[in-house]
Amino acid sequence: MQVIDGELVLSPTDLTKHLACRHVTTLDLQVTRGRLAGPALESDELDLIFGLGRAHEHDYLASLRAEGKQVTEIPTAFDGAGRRDADRETVVAMRVGADVVYQATLFDGAWGGQADFLLRVEQPSALGDWSYEVADTKLARRLKVPALLQMATYAERLEQLQGTSPEHLYVVTGDGVRHPWRLVDVAAYARRART
Repeated sequence: MQVIDGELVLSPTDLTKHLACRHVTTLDLQVTRGRLAGPALESDELDLIFGLGRAHEHDYLASLRAEGKQVTEIPTAFDGAGRRDADRETVVAMRVGADVVYQATLFDGAWGGQADFLLRVEQPSALGDWSYEVADTKLARRLKVPALLQMATYAERLEQLQGTSPEHLYVVTGDGVRHPWRLVDVAAYARRART
């Protein structure tokens, strides 16, 4: 949750936190507005988990490259201009048909975030004879609802950009297995949760 150009911008993480505990949203809003200090987020445990998560993400990225996939990496930015630029770079990568868009920025002015991966599939869209589906890496060894909600939020923006809804979402779990999930099975719940 942050304010960009005077507007509140939410992320899929804000959505999953809200569903777990609505009071957290109240506290996060107070922090965003400068009325409360944010919690200290540094610890050896968090650093370890973050490092393991990044390593897992990079391992999956390396496996895609080893398959011969052409990868376009989008620089992450958190300010308004940077997010809009990164969203445009994501769209350019999609239009030229990159096999993989890594750290794809999906930002519509109200919701924003970075999908770990957009994977090209040979399904026609407004882009051409291809379209994209969302994949995220998670350290967990089982598929969890918050991951699906996060990706369904990305998929809604992706649908706006490519003119067609992705058929699948993928979670690459900590054991390296890519689990497909049909977007249609989670999309309605995700739309209701965002509302």
